Amino acid sequence: MAITERQKALRAGRIGSSDAGRVMAGDWLALWREKTGRAEPANLDLVAAVQIGIATEHLHPRFVEHATGVPCIPAEDTAVHPEHDWLVAHPDFLSWDGAPVGTPDTLVEAKFSGGFQSDAELAQRYHWQLQHQFLATGMERGLLSILRPTGHSLMRVRRSEVECDRLLANLSAFWWHVANDVEPSDPLPADAPRYETLRVVNMERHNRFAALAATLVERRPAALECREAEAALKALMPADAKVAFVAGLYLARDREGRLSLRYGEPPRRTLQRVEIWEPALSPDLSLSAALDGGWGEGKDEQLV
Repeated sequence: MAITERQKALRAGRIGSSDAGRVMAGDWLALWREKTGRAEPANLDLVAAVQIGIATEHLHPRFVEHATGVPCIPAEDTAVHPEHDWLVAHPDFLSWDGAPVGTPDTLVEAKFSGGFQSDAELAQRYHWQLQHQFLATGMERGLLSILRPTGHSLMRVRRSEVECDRLLANLSAFWWHVANDVEPSDPLPADAPRYETLRVVNMERHNRFAALAATLVERRPAALECREAEAALKALMPADAKVAFVAGLYLARDREGRLSLRYGEPPRRTLQRVEIWEPALSPDLSLSAALDGGWGEGKDEQLV
């Protein structure tokens, strides 16, 4: 969210939440040059993803309150670590873990995602940023609010003392280089823990599962042939028909024009005004000529 000039001044020459991600990613040298005034930070004014995130940030409280039933309010102050004044964070929003009584106890990080990353993948991506905010604020709980063009979702994130200790050790090591004006090298990245809890399972020892899978694999060519036949049938559906059928199968068109294939006989009410399909005659071809075999090569295949 937009921050004041005072907050910008407080962040200058300190380690913020986005910096924490870079430290843990091993991007020390470039960040050190920025923190020591040797280089300017990257200009993000024309980075579309960043600007869309900024433009949509004000929408998050509405979605968070709808999802949790608890108010979500802007974070007004920049938090400073009680022991390390170079470690600061400014959460996007604050909320409560339950009834909104007293001081907010849950930080809310707002993100926009236009890609195909899952909630778990995004939580892993922003893990160090959130743990950094826990360090600065002293809070134990957080919400990752994810806004997409297709909807909104929430990931609950907890403070991890092990991860916070690991993060603080790396941040302190990096800050030593800044405070002593010693150029660092880029260390190996520190991987964030996975948030995905679903397993990947080999089911070959499950007899029923394996037998059904073998049946599907064996009959896949026939299944594909059925799909192609269904698509071809839909393409032959008369444009002005609500229902088209033969014995045992019919096509139905809904109000939006979508076609569905169904097995069995069509509803009785639709059979009250059945028309027999006939091939369309060319203007210069008489019915007698057609009956005499004048349809031309291949045309007789359309006769029923």
